[in-house]
Amino acid sequence: MVHRSKKGTIFMALGTILVLSALILVLYNRWDDQRAGKAAADVVTQIEKQLPNQQVSFVGQTAQTDNGKTSEFSVNGHSYIGIVKIPSLHLTLPVLNKWSYPLLRIAPCRYQGSLQKGTLIIAGHNYQRHFGLLHCLSIGDSVTFTDVNGNVYRYRVSEMETIPKQDVKQMESGDWDLTLFTCTLDGQRRVTIRCKQIP
Repeated sequence: MVHRSKKGTIFMALGTILVLSALILVLYNRWDDQRAGKAAADVVTQIEKQLPNQQVSFVGQTAQTDNGKTSEFSVNGHSYIGIVKIPSLHLTLPVLNKWSYPLLRIAPCRYQGSLQKGTLIIAGHNYQRHFGLLHCLSIGDSVTFTDVNGNVYRYRVSEMETIPKQDVKQMESGDWDLTLFTCTLDGQRRVTIRCKQIP
């Protein structure tokens, strides 16, 4: 009887530790999400202060610097190429010029492609305050991208798909002007939003 009582106590202690660990993980994830959202909002504010007063929409035109490269704006040692806005999700986020897993914790990143050539692919962490709600978008929703020169590119969501995590070829395929993607909660697939530029 004493042996069973000790076993029960051990199992209860282990159960308590697991529940507390899960709670700590949930609280950390919420804190990290809020931290990422605040950091992104701070960067957006800094970029918007530097934008020209006159913003121009480009449709099928080129908005390049003299050397043909996309302009960048540096904040806290990181280079940003502009701001992506998704009104239906109430999101306004800066976009880093290069991507890496550590950088995704700061803001969405240019995964590859070019804004000017209409091949831009943006990766974002699945934080709720970053790209975590991409799956809630609908065909026809609007997305805008404002580069650091103040040029505004307007898009409509044309297609939504979920693709395998490792399928880089499918991510890069298709004739899309803008692609946004993030990992699913289990990290095994990617929620992918395909957009076409509009006037």
